[in-house]
Amino acid sequence: MSLRPNATSSCPSASLLRVLQGLLLLSLLLTTLVPWTAGETQSADKKRFVELYCMCLKTVSGIHPSNIQNLEVLSAGPHCPNVQVIATLKNGKKVCLDPEAPQIKKIVQKILESNESTA
Repeated sequence: MSLRPNATSSCPSASLLRVLQGLLLLSLLLTTLVPWTAGETQSADKKRFVELYCMCLKTVSGIHPSNIQNLEVLSAGPHCPNVQVIATLKNGKKVCLDPEAPQIKKIVQKILESNESTA
């Protein structure tokens, strides 16, 4: 055994082992760096897990339909036991609506009927 830095090993499997260790280290490094360098932000991670919990913790029972730009109805499922109605207002703000409120039921029904007639 030699202490020289350029000494060659008499065992070819030892050098193969070093190469494999180096490749493993390089692959681990690349798998951790690629998502970071690909521009994945924290908001993309949040969007990925957005359906794993109830989005609507507080609801509003009254809102004028003319203020609603878009309406999204999320059915109950493993992520949330409640039906969720999310309205995007014309000012860009998102509001959770109470799906049991009579006024909200009417708004959802009108939108569903208008979608059926246009489809």
